Amino acid sequence: MIGKTTTLGAVLIPALLLLSTDGAKAINLMFAPGDVFVSLESGAVQWRLPDGTLNRILVGTVPGTGEGMGFDAGGNLYVTRWCTEPWCQTRESVATDTVEVFGTLGQPQGTFGSGYDCAPHAIVFDAAGTTAYVGQAGCTGAILKFAPGQSPIAFTVAPDTQGSFWIDLAADACTIFYTSWGPNVKRFDGCAGVQLPDFNVAPMPGGATQDLRVLPDGGVLVSSGQVIARLSASGALVQTYEVAEPGFWAGLDLVGDGTFWAANYETSNVYKFDLTTGTVLSSFNAGTAPHTVVGVRVKK
Repeated sequence: MIGKTTTLGAVLIPALLLLSTDGAKAINLMFAPGDVFVSLESGAVQWRLPDGTLNRILVGTVPGTGEGMGFDAGGNLYVTRWCTEPWCQTRESVATDTVEVFGTLGQPQGTFGSGYDCAPHAIVFDAAGTTAYVGQAGCTGAILKFAPGQSPIAFTVAPDTQGSFWIDLAADACTIFYTSWGPNVKRFDGCAGVQLPDFNVAPMPGGATQDLRVLPDGGVLVSSGQVIARLSASGALVQTYEVAEPGFWAGLDLVGDGTFWAANYETSNVYKFDLTTGTVLSSFNAGTAPHTVVGVRVKK
């Protein structure tokens, strides 16, 4: 890489001419709105442009799979790391099940948080981008809350089969929606500290709920086995999305313009859908083997 100096406000920082994997100069040097991030089970994260073009591959310094992702108020990217290798349990000098942070230029910044039980799998920030919630797929399955200046708070939530596998936070900043690799979209009130009734009024299609995003109208978009399902604000199934290929939908995220990206774990294809019509607007293949694409997040 070649370094030069760029002025941002009154601060001078080195601007890096970063290279993508094909040797071409990266188009974006800093995370930008609309950029798409795809986490891989290898641990790497693909940084793509809003049209899906590969911009750069982020390789961290913390071992473990790439799972859920989220952005804080400063635009830094957080990636949950879930180590599945036997040596992870014996290598005392290296953090294993944790969360890794990447700065806005894509540079590794170390780990975030403490007190993880095991298998941190999803992370989401509140609207201010300062308080983080981390869902854990294994052990207790508790959701951890990290508020500035406070010790972590563990919420013991009711599982289906896989703890608090994927999570999202409602606009009220209290209701945590989560899935547990089962037939339900579950809820917990993080302000009152109480379990809430399941959100869905009927078992979800596919029976293996994964990533989910709360919609502006109070409904929920959720990966649900072979389809992506949209629930109304009352928890009723109102729409499904799918493509003509074997499917097991994993990560998804809203763009903010009436569209969303979703990753097919079976094929490592990532699709952009129109939320209203269900039309596939664009797609790309991650260029990795089947069963390697996990999370998708869009920089807002």
